[in-house]
Amino acid sequence: MTATPHAPARRLTLARRLPAPAAARGAGLIDGLVALAILAFGMLAMTGFQGRMMAQTTEAQSRQVATQMSSELLATVLVDGANAACYTLPQTGACTNSAAQARASDWQGRVASSLPGTVASTATLDAATGRMTVVLSWTGKDSGEPRRLEAVTDVR
Repeated sequence: MTATPHAPARRLTLARRLPAPAAARGAGLIDGLVALAILAFGMLAMTGFQGRMMAQTTEAQSRQVATQMSSELLATVLVDGANAACYTLPQTGACTNSAAQARASDWQGRVASSLPGTVASTATLDAATGRMTVVLSWTGKDSGEPRRLEAVTDVR
């Protein structure tokens, strides 16, 4: 008779799960809810921040347009200095150049269509000093607050 080695007997031991104490039940659910609430408030804050940034971008764009438009009129007056009085808005003084008056009126119309809200544009010439002042006023698109830009140059 030959002896065969016996395979070692395997023991399967199953860990018994004990019920959690009553105080610990649902702790994972509460942790998850707290984390979800923190995430929700963070996302809400980010949404508000993004809205404010968009409003500031819109305001900055309006200021840039106003600066470009005022620079355009002042550059036109510098090029056509002999007819500087024709570019005053509202029209004051004697102007004999109808083309210059038409350019000033066209510019005023483009300003009104380029800026948001109620727009007012004035251009005054101080004949004694040769200084041209352009003032643009408009209402902020999102804020509704009045905005104003003043640009001055010497046209002598």
